Amino acid sequence: MTMSPDQPSNAGAFLRAARPVSGAVPAPAVSGAVPAPAVSGAVPAPAVPGAVPAPAVPGAVPAPAAPTARPSLSLELFPPRPGRHVTQTWGALDRLLGTRPDFASVTYRPSFVTSGTSDLDSPGRPDGPSGSHSADTTDSTGNATGTRTHVHVRRERNPAEDVVSHVLSRSEVPLMAHLTCIGYRKDSVVEIVRHFLDMGVRRFLALRGDPPRGFAAEDVAGELPHADDLVRVIREVEADYFDDGARHLQVAVAAYPADIDHGTGIEVLAAKQAAGADLAITQVFYDPEDYLALRRAALYSGVTMPILPGIIPLTDLKRLTRLEALTGVCVPADLVRTLERSDGVAAAAAGIDATLTLASAVLDGGAPGVHLYTFNRVRPALDVISHLRLGGILNGSTPDTAVQREVRRDYLNATPGGDRGPSARMPGATRP
Repeated sequence: MTMSPDQPSNAGAFLRAARPVSGAVPAPAVSGAVPAPAVSGAVPAPAVPGAVPAPAVPGAVPAPAAPTARPSLSLELFPPRPGRHVTQTWGALDRLLGTRPDFASVTYRPSFVTSGTSDLDSPGRPDGPSGSHSADTTDSTGNATGTRTHVHVRRERNPAEDVVSHVLSRSEVPLMAHLTCIGYRKDSVVEIVRHFLDMGVRRFLALRGDPPRGFAAEDVAGELPHADDLVRVIREVEADYFDDGARHLQVAVAAYPADIDHGTGIEVLAAKQAAGADLAITQVFYDPEDYLALRRAALYSGVTMPILPGIIPLTDLKRLTRLEALTGVCVPADLVRTLERSDGVAAAAAGIDATLTLASAVLDGGAPGVHLYTFNRVRPALDVISHLRLGGILNGSTPDTAVQREVRRDYLNATPGGDRGPSARMPGATRP
């Protein structure tokens, strides 16, 4: 679909397509439909407003009103880590699913295997086992040891599969499974995709993935070195699996708003679209202009798939700092100062303010929705979702300040040390 940078897109309806029963991705829900009752404790989504028809021309037969697509709201979930908190994490996942997002994605991280081989054992061989690459190891002085370390992916049951099974069996929320290709053989990826299809997955987020710590991406490139290679494999499996010539899957890819060189980023995004991707979800960013500039560049260059902004609740400075180390996207100095000066409820309120300001800006700029990186943290996610939905920010209307006060009061009542209230200013309250 082609989107004008000056008009809201209908991408929200595309993103909200419900998970099919028979395997095919159905058409978007009809505007104005009454949503199913929310799960206990969930934040209900408001009814989708109907579109206002254009004024009739004298003597002309009025055309039927087109549905107005509201922005989508989706969540990213993470598999529980082994340990004593695993039961608590499963409870958190259920509470997040209870908000009835338009879809939920589940992260996937492969298990890497490294093995050292002496150059005397494999003279002249630049690569390790099939599907892996290798790197020279060095000692503490930086000198080569004469041993090459081979890195590849070990195919085993992934914790993400447990979350996928849990969501599909206990929830009506459409699910998107993450897949990575770095270090994989093609036949292994085909096996994983078919396994997810057998489970009922019809949405995928195709990622290159990150190498293990201490290695460069080229050291573990495998047979599918880039995300567009993975997209093509998913589409090939789709064609073989369903064997009817129709599209049954949604395939999303990553986009990077904070990259300095949008030209190169758009070329990569265009290659992913050409391979069969029909949605992009962005990496974390903090400046709304980064997202808007990426979207303008994409449209100018013919990348027509929706670009969904990925936003993290900006409440935990330690987490943001760790994320900066992983992604290279710097946390703004003013946000760092704000969170450092605050603690407890004040810090949480300041972070929620910053999150809603960012979400409001990208939605005003035409974003098709918001994809929330939850890190399985329920309280910040629920607070952001409550403001986006009940506060009116998500549907573009002027927020209801009375509702916002209630949301803030509920947050204070649920937060230890809630005697210090958040600031009276509500981001988005001045939105037209």
